[in-house]
Amino acid sequence: MKLLRIRLFIRTLVVLIFIIFIFDFIPKKKKSVVIPKDATAKYVGEILEKQKLILSKAIFRWAVYFTMSEKKIKSGNYELYFSITTLPIVYNLIKGPKVVKVTIPEGFTVEQIAQRLYSKEIICDPIEFITYVKSKNLEGFLFPETYYFYKNQSVEDIVDKMVKEFYKKYTSEFVQRAYELKMSTYQVVILASIIEKEAKSYEEKKLVSSVFHNRLKKGWNLESCATVRYALKKFKEPLTYKDLEVKSKYNTYIYPGLPPTPICNPGIDSIKAALYPKQTDDLFFFTPDNNTLMFSKYYKQHLEKQKQIKKQKK
Repeated sequence: MKLLRIRLFIRTLVVLIFIIFIFDFIPKKKKSVVIPKDATAKYVGEILEKQKLILSKAIFRWAVYFTMSEKKIKSGNYELYFSITTLPIVYNLIKGPKVVKVTIPEGFTVEQIAQRLYSKEIICDPIEFITYVKSKNLEGFLFPETYYFYKNQSVEDIVDKMVKEFYKKYTSEFVQRAYELKMSTYQVVILASIIEKEAKSYEEKKLVSSVFHNRLKKGWNLESCATVRYALKKFKEPLTYKDLEVKSKYNTYIYPGLPPTPICNPGIDSIKAALYPKQTDDLFFFTPDNNTLMFSKYYKQHLEKQKQIKKQKK
């Protein structure tokens, strides 16, 4: 009889353990949790217990010890669900947070970047991202590149990575060249952001840069449609003559010099073009329907070229 009871107890225990393990690996409602860099197993256990993801930090520490994974826990943002044994959680912490690939194209505004990151579930709140970038005055310094981020990664970490990428590309040679042009890095980025929106190829960007540099030297307004579009947030529809009269510091038709901030986040070609413009005497350019820019030294030439294009359309 005693042996029978022992066998029954063992069977019950095995079934109970089996049920617990099955329960542990069934997906449940997840919670977001951040594991800091260099966090000890003890500290991670405290975080998980506070978030009510485990029954006890002691059980978690036992699971970490049992799996010999104390030095294998990876920091980052996780989506975890409650676990009795904590083994599924330990497994996820060893595996690391999910990495998401995202490409930020050249010329994206901070709003477009925020939306791209949100669509990939890298950030939870686009407004938070936009607000943070603008509060730090970092529009223009979020370097266009392919990145690998974690899901729900902190805004600060994402921005920091993108800005660091900018300064990797912005070499000491560029700093010296800006000094020769009597421009600050910020002014270079502002000009590069306008060039980014006005031209596509590197050669055309250098020609556009030449026009803008020539105008700045003469004290002329830049008269860039791209800056007006930024002021009005009118990125696709054709601009009207009334649009060119909008009272905004970004309207370079009525305000001299550069606008207050960059109007997008330029790529390396636009930055190079801003620093190394083509040497020309051109002061005007426009974009016909075929998207090939046409440049002129004199306003009369500029008007004549526009008339020729109109005749060709008829």
